[in-house]
Amino acid sequence: MSSSVRQVSSLYKIGRWVALAGGLSYGYVHAHTLRKEANVKRLDKEYARKVALIEEAKKKFAESKASPSTGAESFNFEDPNFDFDKWAKHLETKLN
Repeated sequence: MSSSVRQVSSLYKIGRWVALAGGLSYGYVHAHTLRKEANVKRLDKEYARKVALIEEAKKKFAESKASPSTGAESFNFEDPNFDFDKWAKHLETKLN
């Protein structure tokens, strides 16, 4: 018995290689696009985190610089920038 081998068309062979090359090209471009989008999202998230940290620091700074409303002030007499007038006014308000 002789088995006959079927001849495959050259057009069919070329078509398979073209489809493979097209699929590989599409996969590369798609992966590159996804990587770029992920990088942009990562950078946006990092920027938003930094902005949130800055806002939190601003709030804490404002709270630390807020003048106490209780009127209980402490004066450092050894400070070279000691304000005598401020201390005198404080004593006046305390005595009155």
